[in-house]
Amino acid sequence: MIALATGEGLPDAYIGFGTSSIFSHSNLQKYGESGAVIPLDDLIEQYGENLKSVWDELGEYSIRQHMTSSDGHIYYMPGLSASLITRYIRQVMWVNKGWLEALDIAVPETTEEFRDMLHAFKTGDPNGNGLADEIPLAGTEDHYGKQVYDYLFNAFIYNKPKNDHFMLENGSVDYAPVRDEWRDALLYMHGLYQDGLLSPLSFTQNNQQHIQLANDPRDLLGAFTSPGITYTVLQNSPEILARYVGIGPLAGPDGKKNASVNVPLPNPYAVITSACEHPAEVFKLFDLMLSEEASLRGRYGEQGVDWELAGEGEISIYGTPATIRVINQLRNNPQNKHLNQIGPYISRPWFTNVTWDGSETDGEYMNAQAAMLYREHEPDEYIGELIFSGTEKEHILDIRTDIETYVRQSIIDFITGDRDIASDSEWAAYVREIENMGLSALLKTAQAAFERMKGG
Repeated sequence: MIALATGEGLPDAYIGFGTSSIFSHSNLQKYGESGAVIPLDDLIEQYGENLKSVWDELGEYSIRQHMTSSDGHIYYMPGLSASLITRYIRQVMWVNKGWLEALDIAVPETTEEFRDMLHAFKTGDPNGNGLADEIPLAGTEDHYGKQVYDYLFNAFIYNKPKNDHFMLENGSVDYAPVRDEWRDALLYMHGLYQDGLLSPLSFTQNNQQHIQLANDPRDLLGAFTSPGITYTVLQNSPEILARYVGIGPLAGPDGKKNASVNVPLPNPYAVITSACEHPAEVFKLFDLMLSEEASLRGRYGEQGVDWELAGEGEISIYGTPATIRVINQLRNNPQNKHLNQIGPYISRPWFTNVTWDGSETDGEYMNAQAAMLYREHEPDEYIGELIFSGTEKEHILDIRTDIETYVRQSIIDFITGDRDIASDSEWAAYVREIENMGLSALLKTAQAAFERMKGG
């Protein structure tokens, strides 16, 4: 933005930009160093009652550490949503339960059972039209969380693509794509592709085409991944939502199940500029918006009118005791009750324990039920998303980008057979290329960032 770059024509504050790249952590530090936005450290110390309370209340999210720039200052007020749904459903496999019932197949628990299910989908005419038109499994490269291999890799090795495939072992950061277990996962995926169980569309179709396939009235798709069912099947299509059920993580060769964990990060949702004549007053408003009362109002509206506390015995969408009963659903509907979380807010985990209305095709209910299948399968060690400091980021950005691009293309090449995953020399060449790109430097930098984030 021109105003931020030049420091001219600045408003008192900016709110509501969330994950906009303009207000990324690194850019905010630049704006702070140039004097366009002000550091909030002293204001937090004097007036940040709610923010400091959130830091303590949600300690596992390391909010303060993530908010702190590499120069030691805090330049923004956060927005963050914490729930079981946001924690677990970035990689969920949704399976056509009508096909399971038609073929009398149980929900798969292992990778071998999953393969057998796909074979049955391909050959058993589960949609009952007498045609061999079933597509057992398909994804898309066009949307995060919708490429099926990311989910299936977790049966072999912990895989979190949003975190550069970093994994943690005995406190040390490692890189999953160079491990033997990753190769085993690729061998499994190549087998699915070779047997016609994984559709080639997975590497060519865009997200809209994928959505059309999942919603096809001819009932053509057996399984897909989606970070929330309504990212792929529309909420106003209950008859199609009823086709699918979310399944939990699969057990791989070692019998272990891995749930990919998404620890949400605080994102910049408000800054105060150097043009503000009354920064303390503006900050107090932002801090108030982080209070439990204000955050509840910003999520659900007016208590007693739009929502109320759930009564004893009411059951939530998770199947647990409910905490909130929604009276008037404002979310994603036109309304003038609140800012719809476009300013600072903290959605606490208990906020989403809303009373279930009994609809089995409600998207939030389906997501919540899927999330419950993952909560007991967190790995003993995992890494939240790492934030590299300014100097680290400048040094490592090209390495990260080059390695990730190479790994993604290699996944496709190995699965489709353009490269031979069964060849020891081909695998060695792949690993060597990643090492030559600077893997050692990447891991060293990641380890330093991890130690800093945990306070080491």
